[in-house]
Amino acid sequence: MDHGKAPDACAAGVAFIDAQVLMLNTHAGLLAKWIEEGGNAPDLGAAERLLEFRHARPEEHAHSEDGTPTKGDSTDNAPVWPSFNEPSQRVAFALHVPCMNAIIAVGDFFDVHRLSASRTPEVQFLMHLRDAALNANIFSITAGEHRPHAAFGGLVIDEKLDGNAMFGDDARKGFIAFGDVVGLLRYLRKLLRSMQTAISAGDAG
Repeated sequence: MDHGKAPDACAAGVAFIDAQVLMLNTHAGLLAKWIEEGGNAPDLGAAERLLEFRHARPEEHAHSEDGTPTKGDSTDNAPVWPSFNEPSQRVAFALHVPCMNAIIAVGDFFDVHRLSASRTPEVQFLMHLRDAALNANIFSITAGEHRPHAAFGGLVIDEKLDGNAMFGDDARKGFIAFGDVVGLLRYLRKLLRSMQTAISAGDAG
């Protein structure tokens, strides 16, 4: 790690994690009533209206298979909100993708800023979660391969998890849930703050 830039990376990481946690909580808060009780689905039409705020002109990039420009169809990829009978199904549908997005984003941030090299168990835990998120929600851990200890809050990632799901659904049990993701990100925020303080104190000395 370039220690000359480390305090900036830590500060940027704190702000980045803060933004991820805020968005996760906002998303969960907006959908909490639907998750817990079912009922009316969110108004996806409102999101469609917001798509009008753009700078690109996607109609200029509509082409047929042979490359001939075609007129865009406004119904292409129109989202459909499914219905579920159980809260567990609604949790899986509403929260797992945002959680995986946050895990990937923070994991990539740690990689780019070389923070992922830390052998801190919680950092290694994050990086394994990032890999699972990019592997269709499945852990892929080679047996017998030496790896740093990866743990958080009593949860340990080791070769026993190979082939298991990170987030569960009706068909399989998951390793973590929404609260674990938010808890991990909050812990990593504190870790970066402590690293920033320690490096700054060393520079001052």
